Amino acid sequence: MRISPTLSAAVLCAVTALTAHAQQPANPGISRTTPAPVSKLPQGITFAFDSQNAVTASGIRMKATTQKSNSVSPTEGVIYVTLNINVASRFEAGTTYHCSVYAIGGIIDTDTGTVDGGLENANTFAAPSGGKYSCTLKIPYVWTLPSAPGADSGLILAFGVSAVNTHSEVQRSTLQVDGIENLPANGATSKFTFNVAL
Repeated sequence: MRISPTLSAAVLCAVTALTAHAQQPANPGISRTTPAPVSKLPQGITFAFDSQNAVTASGIRMKATTQKSNSVSPTEGVIYVTLNINVASRFEAGTTYHCSVYAIGGIIDTDTGTVDGGLENANTFAAPSGGKYSCTLKIPYVWTLPSAPGADSGLILAFGVSAVNTHSEVQRSTLQVDGIENLPANGATSKFTFNVAL
């Protein structure tokens, strides 16, 4: 049975809203002892996954900085996201597993969905290892963040994995959204690990 990528994305978007706050990284690689300043997902932002290409987001408003570029220091770093895939369904021989991550980082207005920072994405195929599959996506970034004392900041990660057969048909897919993480410090390397099942 072939599942339409559009139908799959619409269903997964609805599920995303229910699972957004329940997702916790299995081994985030950064401290979770201090709650993230942003405590809820931004109003109006939704995620979709077309299962063969990428996780995308809509409803995001990017704020243009009002400061001169030479007066704002860039914030840079690297985010590594590892997705461990538990293949719990039966798929035909030759099935490949596609991984995608979408990151939103910076100063986030949760009431309007306005982001003063950056949007990043990465895609790859999972590699088999001892009968299991996983993928690690590297996302380097450089964001120009204004100094905004008291502003809410954070990092939102959405990730999708799909099983695609040799006829390029999506057999099954999942889209999930991590809770709000602390915005990494300038120069930081942040590592997140999530477990998914297909």
